[in-house]
Amino acid sequence: MRTSIAHTNVADRDEGAAALRLVDTVPTFAPPLDIARESGRRVLAEATALDLNVATVGDVYSSHGDLMESLRQVLAALDAEDGHA
Repeated sequence: MRTSIAHTNVADRDEGAAALRLVDTVPTFAPPLDIARESGRRVLAEATALDLNVATVGDVYSSHGDLMESLRQVLAALDAEDGHA
């Protein structure tokens, strides 16, 4: 999400490689459930409103990433409320 704290990937450069390589790490941020739920609904509404006839590939990928991050935060908030790690 554009408003989320960056925490799920660490940027690293491969020597000799022109592309940026992302190394997966364990997510650490879990918002309160009400905030995660509200954010998830907002992101879902934005993704649903995306006009796929005129949207760029970048817009679609961004929307997909926002949805995935929003879902991860909602699930992390639910786990926190249930007392899971």
